[in-house]
Amino acid sequence: MLVLLLSLGSVCVALGPAPLTEATVYLKRYGYLSSSSSAAHQGLQTQQMNEALRLFQTVTGLRATGRLDGPTLAMMRVARCGLTDGFTALEYRLLGHWRKKRLTYRIYNHPLPLGRPRTRAALRSAFNYWSAVSQLHFREVNRGHANIQLSFHRRGQGCPVPFDGPGQVLGHAEGPESGAVHFDADEVWTEGRSYGTNLRIVAAHEIGHALGLGHSQFHSALMSPVYTGYRDGFRLHHDDIRGIQTLYGKPVERPSAAPSVPDPCSAPLDALMLGPLHKTSAFRGQYVWTVSDSGHGTPVRISALWKELPANINAAAHSQRTNKSYFLKGDKVWRYSGFKLDHGYPKRLRIPADIHAAFFLSSRRALVFIKGSDYWLWDELRSGKLLLRPRPVSQLVAGLPWGPDAAVARSDGGLLVFRGGRCWSASPDPDALTLDEGYSCRATEPCDD
Repeated sequence: MLVLLLSLGSVCVALGPAPLTEATVYLKRYGYLSSSSSAAHQGLQTQQMNEALRLFQTVTGLRATGRLDGPTLAMMRVARCGLTDGFTALEYRLLGHWRKKRLTYRIYNHPLPLGRPRTRAALRSAFNYWSAVSQLHFREVNRGHANIQLSFHRRGQGCPVPFDGPGQVLGHAEGPESGAVHFDADEVWTEGRSYGTNLRIVAAHEIGHALGLGHSQFHSALMSPVYTGYRDGFRLHHDDIRGIQTLYGKPVERPSAAPSVPDPCSAPLDALMLGPLHKTSAFRGQYVWTVSDSGHGTPVRISALWKELPANINAAAHSQRTNKSYFLKGDKVWRYSGFKLDHGYPKRLRIPADIHAAFFLSSRRALVFIKGSDYWLWDELRSGKLLLRPRPVSQLVAGLPWGPDAAVARSDGGLLVFRGGRCWSASPDPDALTLDEGYSCRATEPCDD
């Protein structure tokens, strides 16, 4: 009886002929050995077997010794794609290509634990990996013929190439222009979880076959034959991208449309600010313009005045206390002296991201941030001390709308609040702001005849 001694760390393990037979069957099944090879009867020292093992070890990221060792045998037992690898040398294999670049796909069934909506979302993401890096376009259909057909099959049920139950073969696919993609329904299919088998990644692999890609020689590539598990932030390997672009070309660069200049008489507002030079500035998208009782100025790009300031800000406020201008977007604040960004900015603020409006409250000599029906106070001179617990806006001024588009301090210490094309006015009282009764206006009032 042939007995092989394999060194696993500091432990010697004796392997009999069964592992050798298992390895030979595997290497023949997946194309590393020809089906007529008799290497199993000639021992591991035959050149044919050594080369097959070395190639398999290289493809799967193992140390290429050409010997059947414990890690190699363990890798042969890892879940994988059911298609043959067919490597005779380390080169990328192509299986053909579709004669068109706009393809349809149809999902015939789904794994019950995952459910149809999550199955559809996972498969849509799988197709997106390929369309994002090539000229391919995919569209799902619910009836009739589709170029790519995706279905799940239990062991011995409805698949010409039967699956083997949980583990081992996860899926297989036929190349162009068949489009058949099959998955083993007995696997624990998951999405966004570290356990089970990730449908999105396995599906992207099998779809790669349906598009004409063979297995990759790179262990970290999507088209590697062995399933390497779920990974956060998964991306295609350069070998995957090179292969799909060889078949279908690189994405066509389309010039981005220039942002349209907003109409000051009708555009919704991102922010308003009574700022430098005592001018009221209105912000929308990438543009800003001045507003006064007599009309409005011409919109110009924000970056032409406040360099380094991003577009689509959430709110803006100018402090009459320090003569600083503050702009907020997400959870960051930009501070300017005039039109120059102060050193160390932008900074993060410990407030909810994407607030709705901001203004300077002269009675409290502090900045006010509003989100929804709550507000926060910020003392800019006390190391940026923030009133961490939100308070109801109704305690500040009763009757304001929920989630305003913008707010701006008046020169008299009052307040104008805008939402949906309308505005509310509040006048200063000793302790609070009081909503002006019967006051109603539109943000576009200077434009009206």
